[in-house]
Amino acid sequence: GAGLLFGAGLAPAASVLSDAVTTVDRNLLDFPPLGDIVREPDERSVVLAADGSVLAVLRAFNRTTVPLDEIPEHVQDAVVATEDARFWDHRGVNWEAVARAAVGNVTAGEITSGASTITQQLVKNLTGRDAQTVERKLQEAVYAIELEERLDKEQILELYLNDVYLGNGVYGIATAAEFYFGKDVGDLTIPEAALLAGIIRSPEGNNPVEDPIDAILRRNIVLGQMAREEFLTEEQARELKATRLELDLSPLPEDSEPFFVSYVRRLLLADPALGPDVASRDRLILRGGLEIRTTLQPAVQEIAESAVRDVLPDVEGPQAALVAVDPRSGAILAVGFGPKEFGQGPGRTEVLPAVPGVGSSFGRQPGSAFKAFELVAALEDGVSPAYTVDTPSPYVPSGFCAGLDTPWRPGNYSDGGGGSLNMAQATAKSSNVYFAHLVDEFTGPEKLVEVARRMGITSAELQPNCSAVLGGEEVYPLDMASAFGTLANDGIHCRPYAIAEVLDRDGAVISSGGGSCEQAVEPGIAHRATALLRGPIDNGTASRNGDIGRPAAGKTGTTQDYNDAWFAGFIPQLSAATWVGYEVQTPMRDPRCSGGNVTGGCLPTMIWQRFMTAAIAALDLPVEPFPAPPPLPTGTVPDVVGQPVEEAEAVLAEAGFGAEATVVGDYRPAGTVIGQSPAGGTTTETGSLVALTVSDGTGERPVVPNLVGLTEAEARAALAAANLTATVVTVPVDEPKQVGLVVGQRPPPGTALDVAPGAEPDSPGVGEVVIEVGRERTADDPPASPPPSTPETEPPTTPSTPPSPSEPPPTQPPTSAAPSEPPSTPPPTTQPSPAPPPTGPRFPRPTGPGVVPLPAPTGTDP
Repeated sequence: GAGLLFGAGLAPAASVLSDAVTTVDRNLLDFPPLGDIVREPDERSVVLAADGSVLAVLRAFNRTTVPLDEIPEHVQDAVVATEDARFWDHRGVNWEAVARAAVGNVTAGEITSGASTITQQLVKNLTGRDAQTVERKLQEAVYAIELEERLDKEQILELYLNDVYLGNGVYGIATAAEFYFGKDVGDLTIPEAALLAGIIRSPEGNNPVEDPIDAILRRNIVLGQMAREEFLTEEQARELKATRLELDLSPLPEDSEPFFVSYVRRLLLADPALGPDVASRDRLILRGGLEIRTTLQPAVQEIAESAVRDVLPDVEGPQAALVAVDPRSGAILAVGFGPKEFGQGPGRTEVLPAVPGVGSSFGRQPGSAFKAFELVAALEDGVSPAYTVDTPSPYVPSGFCAGLDTPWRPGNYSDGGGGSLNMAQATAKSSNVYFAHLVDEFTGPEKLVEVARRMGITSAELQPNCSAVLGGEEVYPLDMASAFGTLANDGIHCRPYAIAEVLDRDGAVISSGGGSCEQAVEPGIAHRATALLRGPIDNGTASRNGDIGRPAAGKTGTTQDYNDAWFAGFIPQLSAATWVGYEVQTPMRDPRCSGGNVTGGCLPTMIWQRFMTAAIAALDLPVEPFPAPPPLPTGTVPDVVGQPVEEAEAVLAEAGFGAEATVVGDYRPAGTVIGQSPAGGTTTETGSLVALTVSDGTGERPVVPNLVGLTEAEARAALAAANLTATVVTVPVDEPKQVGLVVGQRPPPGTALDVAPGAEPDSPGVGEVVIEVGRERTADDPPASPPPSTPETEPPTTPSTPPSPSEPPPTQPPTSAAPSEPPSTPPPTTQPSPAPPPTGPRFPRPTGPGVVPLPAPTGTDP
């Protein structure tokens, strides 16, 4: 029926039908509501770097939209002239044109010729329905009329110009201006506008890239139509038709950072702010016209990639990945890799373990770089940095890590002994045994893993195994840079983010990153750990290649068989982690590395050093000192001389000190402490080691030497050599030449003594010799007593006179060259001088726990 009606070709009928369609109840025609079908035009999304430069275009269709007021009038006129000259007059359908076109459709029984208005074309594009039947054409007309009731002409034209297909995968007039002429739509000339308008009717037939002659012919037709509709004069049209076609094709560039863009797209697909499920998020990303602003700094990114390729130029050699973050915000500044490019094909790879979940990459074991988390765990559990322990290799666990199904027996690098090390020395040297001792005796692996997660390690595979302390779990450089950045940021962990914000096509923010920061480690603990981690760069495993000319902290890491090597390091404003290894794990060797094997202190540190030096300059980062750690807790060292060594160690441990014993030949009972350093009563850092000298019970008792006639200094040295203690008193003398010399001693020379702590100055104790040193007599001194009559009281002419076996015991008065002073004389000055402990073989039980709580940080940063 409708086809016959159209076939009548009567103008009055067209007018009547126009009025009728506008009043038809859509429900009677069984058409769904227009609002359920019409959608916004698909628009490409753009990924931007931090400086606004384009990293990538994400699209299902290559389309960008602009408001109508940015589209020149001559562009609008060209499209209207060729597609719908009565656009500004009709109400959605040009019924006269429909009636004329219908004559050719009667015999076919379906629509075979157009007469569609711009509004109808827009309806077709937005609904995705091509009206090739009478029923569909009628539905299209109804929708066009309804659309004209909802929107004004300018809104309809804006939607159309942004939606229309213009060949070569290009949608929208602004996109076409960019693609065909390399310019903004506002800069299009009239001939260029006419050429684009001419493409609409037949995008393939009028393709200026494939068939420029037909495209020019069609352009000139449009120019003639513009003159007919009085948008141009006939003379202008003739002149413009002679214009040469000059294309400046600007296809969309390839992604400038495909690896980073792949990571960004993965993050977008996981963002619930973009839709309830992955499918809806993907649709929005490719069709929603989003502006995705990222944190990537192009200058820093270039520095990262250059640093990698400068150190590793050979694509057949090891690969590397470097990730840098701003520790104070979590912003990812660079994700560098090389020497291979990311992707498939020769000279490319998808195995780049920089961040989780991109390509075929997976985490790698960080080796000793993971010890940084055990430092924090131990400090939180109250272990003093002064805690000292002997580190023989291998280590046999006796605590948390004992009794495992598979025995854990970690050893030091090259299985060498480490000697006695405190925390700073063990960190600089990267002692496996020291850190195995910490996780086994103090923190346990669960505490270690908990600290690592708190600081920023996100790997789902991270397990509370003792081997984790030596880097036995897989992680990513992004995690390591972020976690080390927690220490750089006073213990505050800022979740790393690559997307600063996402804007919809209207410019509204629909998702944003950053701002997710929390105190993960107490500031004092973070500052102490940072101070310890300066050791590897200053004088440890990274000192050869890690100097960047300012204070920095970090940790090297090397895995079994040299398959993977790491360095993670930071300054207060920048944190970066570097991994080096083959795609398929293979031992690495390089002549630039000591011994030829690639360790964390070699290639990874070299890359990190080059990157940090250049990035600091590019970002103009001032030198910023690390905050000073809080003072170490101190305590008073107990006096344990004379105690059995086991008892002495227990006393020291109770006071918070460790112990290391050295056995020497000595006559006192075996196992007795005969000396200590520091001495009892000394104030020093708790957790530090007290060296004990222990008797083996086999030595001879020391004999008192003859001291009379020696200077005080000579007498002290002679007693120290005999392992005896000097107590000095001064006595008045009449002879000037005796001033400053020893004029008396007790016990007398030749006495065999027991050696023990000292006694009162006027009553020598075991192992103590009192020496009398002459001084000038004063008026306050009593007169001198008559000299004794026996020749034995005369002083020897030399200090080398051999002692006589018949000399009196220590309780008799001392030998003297001057009268002894009565008890009423002023008290003598005493100057005890303990002898230094001798050296010898180590005692087998060297340590105590040395565990004390650390105080909260005090004072302000230096």
